[in-house]
Amino acid sequence: MALDKVGRYKIKSELGRGGMATVYLAFDPISNREVAIKILPRELLNNLVTRARFKRELKLVTSLEHPAIVPVYDVGGDEDHQPFFVMRYMSGGSLSDLIKRGKFSLRDAALIVERLASALDHAHSKGIIHRDIKPDNVLFDSSNNPYLSDFGVAKVTESLISATGQEVLGTPAYLSPEQALGESVDRRADIYGLGAMLYEMLTGERPFGKDTVIGLALQHVNDPVPNVLTARPDLPGEVDVIIKKAMAKNRENRYATALDLARELTKVAFGGERTLTQPTTLSDRQTAPGSLSRRMGWIVAGLILLVAIAGGAYGFRAQLPFLFGAPPTSTVTLTPTLAPTLTFTPEPTATFTVTATAGTVMPSIPGSADKVAFLVGNQLYLMDMDGSDLIQVRTDNSIKMDLHWIPGGRLTYVSRNCVYLLDAATLRTQQVMCFVSNEVLEGFKVSPDGKLVAISIQRTLNILPFDLEALKDVDTRFSLLALEENCFYNQYAFREVLWSKKGTQLAAHVVDTQLVSSDQIFLLNVDIPKCATVGPVRVAKIPGTRIEFSRESNKRITSYDWDGDHLFLLNDAIRNDGFGDLYLYDSQARQAEKINPIDGVCCYRDARWSPDGTYIFFVFQRYGTNEIEFYYIPYADVGKSETWAPIPGVDILFSTGREKPQPALRPIP
Repeated sequence: MALDKVGRYKIKSELGRGGMATVYLAFDPISNREVAIKILPRELLNNLVTRARFKRELKLVTSLEHPAIVPVYDVGGDEDHQPFFVMRYMSGGSLSDLIKRGKFSLRDAALIVERLASALDHAHSKGIIHRDIKPDNVLFDSSNNPYLSDFGVAKVTESLISATGQEVLGTPAYLSPEQALGESVDRRADIYGLGAMLYEMLTGERPFGKDTVIGLALQHVNDPVPNVLTARPDLPGEVDVIIKKAMAKNRENRYATALDLARELTKVAFGGERTLTQPTTLSDRQTAPGSLSRRMGWIVAGLILLVAIAGGAYGFRAQLPFLFGAPPTSTVTLTPTLAPTLTFTPEPTATFTVTATAGTVMPSIPGSADKVAFLVGNQLYLMDMDGSDLIQVRTDNSIKMDLHWIPGGRLTYVSRNCVYLLDAATLRTQQVMCFVSNEVLEGFKVSPDGKLVAISIQRTLNILPFDLEALKDVDTRFSLLALEENCFYNQYAFREVLWSKKGTQLAAHVVDTQLVSSDQIFLLNVDIPKCATVGPVRVAKIPGTRIEFSRESNKRITSYDWDGDHLFLLNDAIRNDGFGDLYLYDSQARQAEKINPIDGVCCYRDARWSPDGTYIFFVFQRYGTNEIEFYYIPYADVGKSETWAPIPGVDILFSTGREKPQPALRPIP
């Protein structure tokens, strides 16, 4: 007989059935929402073991309150009736469903692991071990947020007794060796399962694949963990180290906590102080830049003096070839006060761009940018556009991203889920706002006039006045929503956002609902304070018919930039976790082309438009090498048979080929 009602809940359909319970989609007339109901079938009511396990799960899930654990709304039943509990309905399906659609990018996998690790850490702090970490037990809501579910075989560590004594509990494909051997378990059994699930997200295959329960158990106990790079050679080598540590046969060799695993993975996915195999130390990396900064300062002093004498101004490529161009033909020696003798050779046929104002010769600044901020590992650097006046800003050693100049010559950046504001004149930083660790902050961009800020948090978009006093007390997306003038959008999974020149539009990097197949860039017309949008209008879908990627490409957007009008620069990923081909997309003509300015070859990342749109800045790494170079070239000359020279002195800063500089060009104040 079909079930049509449980308590006040009207049954709509069956969602799933397991050995212990059945889950239904139901409607709650009081709250006017769909819910999921987990019910112990009547045929199992007399099974004392199953009944006890079901009630134990009910007690466990009601005792756990965490943003990444499926919440329980209601419970029902007693000793004489059919027990059930009511949970939030997860309309986004399971992680198992998503894995079937394709492999995950490293960043998407890291975000999921980070959120699940936070949930596990909470459960472990309560003395609860899940013991059945697998893709079927990770569910997604309509906004693609993952949740941990099904504590049906969880164990309270204080009791040290399983539901049936010494039986093996868990799913064979994700079973830790100690579970397979029937030994006692602790939190590291869940860490093993998390590592196995990470392997499957990245490869689409389970780490072990025997057809029988006994065969799988023996593989977990005896067989070495397969190398993830065999299936995914595009991944950084550190990922294999992380998975093998999480799935170590001896639990003593695993990560101590799930959060430790997540932190290591996040460092590799989003950038860290150094890779796990990098031999240099932090002190090694801090020594060279300091001396380089001093050395470059004297060099530039001499160059500026020479230019002043020549009646010209500093420039790039044709404007000042001895900075970026051809070998010298003559020698000039300058000796600035207190500086060592500097010998260099200017090109005698150099031309200069000068602008006369009231009888004064003024330099023409290429692209209207005077400084660039960028990252080396976790360290923040500032320098002039010609490579001079290089300064390392002393900050903490945490991962940083989303560098962005705002009016007043100040720089914002995101670190440790917080936003910081740097005064470039004093090099002092202040904290703007901080979000709790389980809500991922991915974008913080102030409008060109400095009046509004667009914040992408937990894949939602919030646009509100840029008020430092109001923002300082915000610590969750819910407290952000509570601000009266906040315009909130959650129709899409928003990531990085950019403002148009006039501040009336936003370009938003949006992740598709499956998290696995494509990236998109949307244009949104913003109407503040009415909180209205016209659109969004899709600019590009990656992969799409207008952009033809190479066979080696992962067909994902590593970075993008917008001129604030209709031109986009973007790159995919082919090697070293984010270097790929460079593309130009025209949203008016709806045309795209691969531009690859350096000899037409790969690979690039972090291309940026100059403030006036006449130059492009990009990071280059020639295929087959790990050397990183910065270039700043006229946009009008892209595609011409020009020989470009990199900005000097920058390459020695980088000690690994997987750096993510994320440059930000400062408009001339």
